Amino acid sequence: MSKLKGLKLKQISAAVKEGQPVAIEKVGQRLRDIRQALGMTQKQLAKRINISQPLLSRIEDNAASCTLKTIVRVANALGSEFLGVLASKDTLEAMIQKQAEKKAKSFVKRTFANMAMEQQAPGKKAYEYQLKKLTEELASNPVPALWEE
Repeated sequence: MSKLKGLKLKQISAAVKEGQPVAIEKVGQRLRDIRQALGMTQKQLAKRINISQPLLSRIEDNAASCTLKTIVRVANALGSEFLGVLASKDTLEAMIQKQAEKKAKSFVKRTFANMAMEQQAPGKKAYEYQLKKLTEELASNPVPALWEE
């Protein structure tokens, strides 16, 4: 075995053993890497799970194009488990805060625009105060209405 092949085997083995998360776009590649590290052909793996080799090739190219059930079958045939991981790009609190601010801006802007038409528009400080107060209120109790457009 070449040094490069041995290194790749160690890396893939460690990643699988540790259950390192993989982006959905990379799941097919991870399955291919495991299969190749095991020295198994697509034809051999396809036969183990009773699917065609071209279908397995498509799964390895783009696992997002198949069902989770199929991904689990392929992973199991490779002696692995598929552990679905949802990873947020931001904290849930930050997402709520951002949406609450967006909703509050929309509401306060509309209210202040109506007041301006009646020549009753308060100043910038009043706007910022109301925006902050409404944002805090919306963020403190997130409800489905917060996410309505």
